[in-house]
Amino acid sequence: MKRRMLAIGLALLLVLSGCADFLGTGEETAETEEGEQQQETADVGAPVPSLSEYYRNVFPNGEYESGEVRGYTSGEGCYSGTAYNRLDLERLEIGLSELSSETFSPEDYFIQEGQFIASEEMNAWLARYEEPDEDDEEENAGLGLNPPLEDGGSFEEQHSNNPCVLSHIIEQNYHIENDDGELQLGGVAVALSLNSIYYFREQDEDGNYGPWYDEEISEDEALEAGEEMAEEIVNRLRSGEREEGMLSDVPIVISLFREAPRNSTTPGEFIATATAEAGNDLGSWETLNEEHYFFPSEGALNNAPEDAERFNQFTEALNSYFSDHIGVTARGHYQGNELERLTIEVPIRYNTKMETIAVIQQAASELEEHFPTDIDVTMTVTTNDQTEALITRESGEDLDVHIYE
Repeated sequence: MKRRMLAIGLALLLVLSGCADFLGTGEETAETEEGEQQQETADVGAPVPSLSEYYRNVFPNGEYESGEVRGYTSGEGCYSGTAYNRLDLERLEIGLSELSSETFSPEDYFIQEGQFIASEEMNAWLARYEEPDEDDEEENAGLGLNPPLEDGGSFEEQHSNNPCVLSHIIEQNYHIENDDGELQLGGVAVALSLNSIYYFREQDEDGNYGPWYDEEISEDEALEAGEEMAEEIVNRLRSGEREEGMLSDVPIVISLFREAPRNSTTPGEFIATATAEAGNDLGSWETLNEEHYFFPSEGALNNAPEDAERFNQFTEALNSYFSDHIGVTARGHYQGNELERLTIEVPIRYNTKMETIAVIQQAASELEEHFPTDIDVTMTVTTNDQTEALITRESGEDLDVHIYE
């Protein structure tokens, strides 16, 4: 498989206003009082000249439209239907839009939460596969993408030998302006969130749950299962019965995300991506080399020793100026073993506003002193969960410090 670095930007989904015609999935026209035909419209986020890599949102009929599968969903027999770690959920959405930008340029496309996979259908896909009965009238019967349980053995043995790999699915839709100035669907992106550890527990006849069990799923196992699921999902999305086959005429980007264990201090990583061009099957898979490390930690010390040393020097230098210890933490985002983005948290004890400002100023100074200028840095200074300052520096740019009053 071809290996490459995943190009990462700060993919913030802006919610700014503007206007453009929108080809909705409902009725195409509406009668005015005079009997004239009025085209259904949608507001879209206005472009930001200096931030062309950011996607603008679509607002059908002037209102933000939530995705069909927003929130919790459950796959029958798998004890999970959404990423457990909030960091995973955030990385899923942002990372998918970043990956999609290589197919759907943010300069030309508008983003919208997924509208084509319904919640009941999602539940069926996340479930374990069961052979449908001939008399089964359930519309979504037999659609489970997770492996069935085998007969025999204890509850723990059954689930350990047949772990649920697929945890959650994220869908994003991308629209483009046509020659008539109207927005039309230009592509779809889907992220499959895969378990690194499958957690399960047994429920007795009275509805009481026993202890949690867990079964580790290797990256190779997750990758193999994810690639098979992705091909099936592309076939389902391109069915002639879905939107009258409309999704056969647009590219579909499929990305595989491997979740972090529960209570992890860092999110999981995207491990592979592939694209099915319009009218075609999935192309070759590309392996992604993405990692996240928490500072300070043994993982960071072992895998990114130079950055771990920079972080330690930064922390020691900052603490040398103040009597109250400052417990600085950070998360580093790596591509191809290179640090690309660092998010730093500086929680302090509030004594006086003057001292708080002094901490902010010194933290900004030490950041410039200890961290290279070719990475994106975001640093927040907080007191009792209240943000006192936001310090940012984009790669190659000057430092920006905003102190909240």
